[in-house]
Amino acid sequence: MKQTLYTLITLFLLISCQQEDVLTETGKGYLQLESLTLGSVTAENIVTRAVEEDLYIKISNGTDADKVYAPGESPQTKVELNAGSYTLEAYNKAYLTTGADAPRYYARTTFSIELDKISYIDLQVPMINVGISLAPFSDELTALFSNPTLTVYTTDSGATKTIAPGQTAYFDYTDNMTFTYTLTATNTDNETFTTTPQTYGNNDGQSIEPGHCYILSYSLADTRLQAVCTTTASR
Repeated sequence: MKQTLYTLITLFLLISCQQEDVLTETGKGYLQLESLTLGSVTAENIVTRAVEEDLYIKISNGTDADKVYAPGESPQTKVELNAGSYTLEAYNKAYLTTGADAPRYYARTTFSIELDKISYIDLQVPMINVGISLAPFSDELTALFSNPTLTVYTTDSGATKTIAPGQTAYFDYTDNMTFTYTLTATNTDNETFTTTPQTYGNNDGQSIEPGHCYILSYSLADTRLQAVCTTTASR
């Protein structure tokens, strides 16, 4: 699986204020976004599509009107700002929808316009929700079972999703989060069965963290299907 980690780098703050107290004077300063780069993380043992998503950029200070730049419209020239303290937020479209079944990215930082100084900001924008994936079946399992699907629900049992091999379901992260899963498939006798529900995150050594994808891989053990959960994380 290829997850994405956005890196918002080299925010160039060019200050042209003329009074000594920059937090109270009314002069102007400038912010320039030098570059926006996209990093990536590849998860092993899972097949997914690569995701290339742009970021919204929002600059606010609680008094002036917010400046919001849509994906693909990040400022290429200097942005004029009043002297003072600001918050910069970066996020993707999925972040705007709670519970979106897609990677949700968000980060924020604060900065100040100061007299005759240049400030540089390095901001990494991580995935903030949790991915759960069903690894593709081996040739051995494919010969024995068809139409496999994984049904998953998290601590909030109302959030239930079903995926096929190679797909990933995304859930909003909560404290002390767990997820429960079952596999449904059809055997060579054309009988459909569902495995006993199993829960991950409630035993020692198990924890669920935002920005991680939990991959369920099935294999045969004593003629029975057995699941192993592995984790990949954003670097």
